[in-house]
Amino acid sequence: MTRSSQKIQVSREGIARDATVSWRLDHAYSWVVEMHSPGFGTAQARADDAFEALCLVREELEPFGWRIGVAGAQANVWPSGMARDQGGGLRAYRLTPERVEDLVDTFEPVDPATVTTVALQRAEADRLYEAVRDAR
Repeated sequence: MTRSSQKIQVSREGIARDATVSWRLDHAYSWVVEMHSPGFGTAQARADDAFEALCLVREELEPFGWRIGVAGAQANVWPSGMARDQGGGLRAYRLTPERVEDLVDTFEPVDPATVTTVALQRAEADRLYEAVRDAR
């Protein structure tokens, strides 16, 4: 069982706080993502890939105003099916209306002011993937 962790920042009401995010593939081949901050304690979720587990943690914290400062929470970042199946959702694509750009690390620290909610991110990813298809 491999475990990785990253120091990040989270924010609520524009105030940034330190946090730690960790992720691991467990013995049942599920990805577990755990987020810890003195501001909210610990939130944890399990899913088929790390990106989805991150989304579940975010959806747990979002109603309380928390935003998680990782690249995988930015509006223009979303993994492909292959990135989820073969890479465990640890990397995702940065999208523009013209093309699918480079892969970024899902848990790469970013300013929490640059992230959005899971619902808005899903909608933006759908819009951008459609724009890329239309541009072809």
